[in-house]
Amino acid sequence: MNLRLTTTQLGETRTWTLDLSPTRAGRSSSNGIQLLDGTVSKEHAEFLLDGARWMIRDLGSRNGTKVNGAEITGPAPIQPGDTLEIGHVILRVSGETTSAILSDHRGLGSSLKLKVVDLLQQSTGPGLETGRMVHLLAEAGQLLVLPRPLPETCETLLGFVERAITANRLVMLLRERPGAELVQIAARARGASLREPLALSQSIVRTVLEENTAVITADAMNDPRFLGQQSIIAQAIHSAMAVPLWDNASVLGILYVDSTSPAVIYAQPQLELLTLLGNMAAVKITNARLLEAEQLRQRLAQELATATRIQQSLLPGRPNDVSGWRFLARIETCHEVGGDLYDFHRREDGAFVFMVGDVSGKGMGAALLMSSVLSSSRVLYDACDGPLQFVRKLNAVTFRSTDARSFVTIFVGWLDPTNGRLRYVNAGHPEACLVHEGKVRGLGATGIPVGMLPDFPWTEGETTLEPGELLAVFSDGIPEAQRGAEFFEMDRVRETLRASASPDIDSTADRLISAIDEFAAGEHRADDVTVLLVHRD
Repeated sequence: MNLRLTTTQLGETRTWTLDLSPTRAGRSSSNGIQLLDGTVSKEHAEFLLDGARWMIRDLGSRNGTKVNGAEITGPAPIQPGDTLEIGHVILRVSGETTSAILSDHRGLGSSLKLKVVDLLQQSTGPGLETGRMVHLLAEAGQLLVLPRPLPETCETLLGFVERAITANRLVMLLRERPGAELVQIAARARGASLREPLALSQSIVRTVLEENTAVITADAMNDPRFLGQQSIIAQAIHSAMAVPLWDNASVLGILYVDSTSPAVIYAQPQLELLTLLGNMAAVKITNARLLEAEQLRQRLAQELATATRIQQSLLPGRPNDVSGWRFLARIETCHEVGGDLYDFHRREDGAFVFMVGDVSGKGMGAALLMSSVLSSSRVLYDACDGPLQFVRKLNAVTFRSTDARSFVTIFVGWLDPTNGRLRYVNAGHPEACLVHEGKVRGLGATGIPVGMLPDFPWTEGETTLEPGELLAVFSDGIPEAQRGAEFFEMDRVRETLRASASPDIDSTADRLISAIDEFAAGEHRADDVTVLLVHRD
């Protein structure tokens, strides 16, 4: 029984099939199994058959060889399920399955190889069936302009190849990116879909993918590139071809056809035809992928636009019905949707509640949490007797409904408009600033952000806003605005507010946001910017 060895090197999963005895493993490229790791010797270990059993033998390596954690001192049997350690490289042993695409055959044998780039530079030639190609190209041209999903595109392309090449089996294998594993995307056998994955030799795959070369054999049963492939032997394949799916920029995968009929002998004309069809198929596949990517981008853009509209609709307009007071709130997100929030609410007892929050994270996840926090807050405003009880209940709701990495900083104030008394809780939010007659005082944190712990002893602060005084509450997008490694910081915030504070709170907000933009000198904002201003006339 052939065995498969699998490991991860440099972020890529590598697989080898043991079907040639002996097969050596080591750091050198001369080994059948090359392991690029400093703990592996140039020729480290050897795999060999002992009857029907595969054995592994250390070749006097510096760091030794282990089977299932035990150091080996001589040949040791291996079987599916075993774990091998060659130096510090871990390999897992499994039995060979029909899903295996690669095996290790180094001799390319006889028959024909053609460089695809060279072939495509000749529009016609002695071997090309010119008249037939004109007809096929015309038919293919109609196919190439039709927008279709990638799987349907590949099935249609394979059906087109089936009409052009006499074959028993046709298989199309694709990879997502260079170096990725090949995946069977479409297969046909005598006009019907073929679901069982087809095995191909590693030497064939390597030649097609790495050298961008088309290969052919007129005697697959005796071609060293196909030896040991049970699918070839069982099906009595007589002639086979494999060509790269090359889109004029990169090799996307492999197009393979074979025939069991002794009367069908592939030669250079058929190889040239299949190569050109493979090129056409690759161009169409690339276009299909680009179309899918563009459709996905457009769908995401539409979803983001919808989310933006929904999020903006959740935020209230400024209240203008509180005599003797001016209010303003503004959010500018760094992405389409953001995690900052603000709110205003007039309670039945006459108290006026306002809040500024900043949810952890960015993008859609933060926007969803922002919506949840805002919705929960609006249920709690009238159910709580003050900001302290409000924060405790909001924390309980948020902690239960989010994971440990999600939290929200909040400044919430309970304002009595009749006398300017303000009760507040600052849950991990930047220090709010009170500006009056050229002086600035801060309302610092009175506890940690909401949602971090199931409970916390927050405290409630209290102050009074005097006539002519301005309160500025803002998210950390303002003091943490950046220019290179330098931050705007609170000192610049205080100075800007001191210079711009006035009953014209729109002008004050404009000057504060302009100040951070001038400081950033054109650099893109890394965080949402939110400011809420309260001015007592």
